[in-house]
Amino acid sequence: MSSEDDYESDSDMSLDSHSVGGKTSVLLGYPDEPAGDTASALDTRIGGLPIWLNPSSPPTVGLAKCKACGSVMTLLLQAYAALENTLYERVIYVYACKNVGCRRRPGSVRAFRGIMRDEDKMRAVAYKQKKEDERRNRKAAEAAERSRQQQAGLGNVLFGDGFGDDANPFGGPPGPSPESSARAGTTMDEVEQVSESLERTNIDDAHRPDAVTQAPFEPWPPVEELESYKSWFLYVESEYLTNKAEQNINQRVEILASTSGSGNDGPDEWSALPESSSKIDSVFQNFADTVSDNPEQVVRYERKGSPLLYSKADEIGRLLINRNTGHYDNSLIPHCELCGSVRVFELQLTPYAIQVLEEGSGIDILNGMEWGTIIVGTCQNDCVPSMIDKKGVGYQEEWVGVQWEETK
Repeated sequence: MSSEDDYESDSDMSLDSHSVGGKTSVLLGYPDEPAGDTASALDTRIGGLPIWLNPSSPPTVGLAKCKACGSVMTLLLQAYAALENTLYERVIYVYACKNVGCRRRPGSVRAFRGIMRDEDKMRAVAYKQKKEDERRNRKAAEAAERSRQQQAGLGNVLFGDGFGDDANPFGGPPGPSPESSARAGTTMDEVEQVSESLERTNIDDAHRPDAVTQAPFEPWPPVEELESYKSWFLYVESEYLTNKAEQNINQRVEILASTSGSGNDGPDEWSALPESSSKIDSVFQNFADTVSDNPEQVVRYERKGSPLLYSKADEIGRLLINRNTGHYDNSLIPHCELCGSVRVFELQLTPYAIQVLEEGSGIDILNGMEWGTIIVGTCQNDCVPSMIDKKGVGYQEEWVGVQWEETK
């Protein structure tokens, strides 16, 4: 998702991460127009079939299979989510199983992140690095030459001109290094060096799990066998709230803290808290009030920000809220399985997406989707996927938390 605004938040990870004055740090995605044949991998859209970063480098279909029934799921969202100061394109895919029997079951909604090295950016970085190396070598050579001249001048004073004319048998002004001499242009070797450096930087060796199991590649079935919803391009704008919604957001921490800040509510008290309680309704009401200010939003984006919780009583609400502070705590999201880093909130889907996706599909209300929000958390380091192919493309599964509609 892109915007003139900087989408990467530096918020303090509390539940109240929104700015004062109506405009918040959240980006909202709205349905724009149907996505036809002009769609590319770098377009943000809901529905449709996936478009891979490189058509000949798809991920394993295993990333899009339901863990409950094993069938290939249906694409809900493909979001272009490039990050600043990186050398690759970046896309997030969100899938959900359409089988009614898989509702509320673990693994029936999944997300993964795809990256593709941007050769133009990498060449630019390699060229800049090459120029910096040349500048550093030139400075070193100039300093060595000044030192040699000073020594020669001292020799002339003490012994005459002959001293300075003799070459130093043990060295002299260093010339360009073999590495620098080999660089006649910005070559693919230099690009690969930058890529390897990038991979080393993005993997946190101190927290890398002892073993990461790489699933075998499974090919995708023919396109005609894949189910899909109608696809819509999304346009992105900053979130603006009315005074009423802002007041509700400002009360968010108080609402949540009122159920967790007494110091007496251990796990047993949390488990016994009924989903119909007024306090839980207040959390949901905050969600409803916030979304109703911009009712046609289908995606909320705020990397390193805070999700808008649908409930505090369900499994995801209990997971993400620190019981001592009543605040959202991203460190409670399961850590990245690849590098061990914490994950951060990145985006969530909102209920209007269900209406847009299922409209005209013939799906009745009993067989349609029934989630309240789908929250996606991604690796804070945005680490390089464990398998990058020769085209510079790789995919990595990320964390999904689904808050389902309450059952009566």
